[in-house]
Amino acid sequence: MQSIVETLEPNVPYRVRTRLGPLITRLGRTLGQPEYRLRDTEYVGTVQQPLDEFTETLQTHGFEWDPLAWYHQPSVGSDPNGSWAYRRALLADRQIHIILIAHSPEYIDVFAHEEYNWLRHPIKHLRQVGIKRKAGRNKMRQWIESHGIEVDVNSRRRRRVTDAVKDLRKYLESLIQ
Repeated sequence: MQSIVETLEPNVPYRVRTRLGPLITRLGRTLGQPEYRLRDTEYVGTVQQPLDEFTETLQTHGFEWDPLAWYHQPSVGSDPNGSWAYRRALLADRQIHIILIAHSPEYIDVFAHEEYNWLRHPIKHLRQVGIKRKAGRNKMRQWIESHGIEVDVNSRRRRRVTDAVKDLRKYLESLIQ
């Protein structure tokens, strides 16, 4: 049985990426700063949809799986399950980069930022020059909503606090009755 990551990425680019990964990592570290944590400002929201269904929607609307983007880590410590890029044209100046983290088969955290297109500006891209986190997040959130996909924009931290308060309230009400 394939892992969730193996079922998401196209097989040939995924295999090439995993085999060339150490070389790409060394090159990236030489030219830029390829490892970084995703920030709260990049959090688009949580989509309650199977991962393969959501990635299929991305592909249908011009997003491409990005074999070079492998380094982004969310603050919750999960590994990314997919990295996608959208460009208006192959050599467009900028791109929207989307990182997907599946916490279960039914819901995905979506992160996004706008950055230089790695095909046109590889050094700027590697050095993370001109990343627009909020702009990318907002554009991706609008895109998701415009395609009729429900997105919960509350962060995991906020949802946990809200759920804890609700549970406490229910517990206190049960004590009173």
